[in-house]
Amino acid sequence: MKDREIELIHKAQKGDSFAFEQLISSYDRQILSLAYSIVGNSDDAQDIYQEALISAYKALPKFRMQSDFFTWLYRIAVNKAINFKRKKLKYRVESITKPDSESYGSDHDLRISSSEIPEEVTVQKELKDIIEEAVLLLSARERMAFVLCHQQGYKLREAAELMDCTLGTVKSYLFRSREKLKINLKSYMEN
Repeated sequence: MKDREIELIHKAQKGDSFAFEQLISSYDRQILSLAYSIVGNSDDAQDIYQEALISAYKALPKFRMQSDFFTWLYRIAVNKAINFKRKKLKYRVESITKPDSESYGSDHDLRISSSEIPEEVTVQKELKDIIEEAVLLLSARERMAFVLCHQQGYKLREAAELMDCTLGTVKSYLFRSREKLKINLKSYMEN
């Protein structure tokens, strides 16, 4: 870590909110982009971003600088996004089995532009949902490696640094995640 970052961390740990703002300002876009890549909705990504920053601010006094600050913040955001997806998936399953008056008949997810072909939009949305659900079945570490490398575009070495593990471990997580996704998506690929 850079000296300036360490100084800001120490100030923020003592309750200096301006120091915390300065500390996170260089990571805003990356954290927001990460949240969006996991949830696929800008409003939800904004909420996750805010929750991650609040959690980081509250947990900052316990941060012992054993990892890079960005890595620590990134992990918090990944966990918030994954938990959000789980809750949303659970809610979606429950709302299908027990529709309530608010969600029943909602056309929120059915809006499309007039220039798109409805069948293609439906197929693309279904495929995206199926892949997202399959990714949620991965272990947290496999999911993180998959998101970092395949959705965020990080190189293997960068992902290893962010995950605080070796390059070989990231490769292993990616291999296992791809194998699990092949198995979980096999029936959809055969159609």
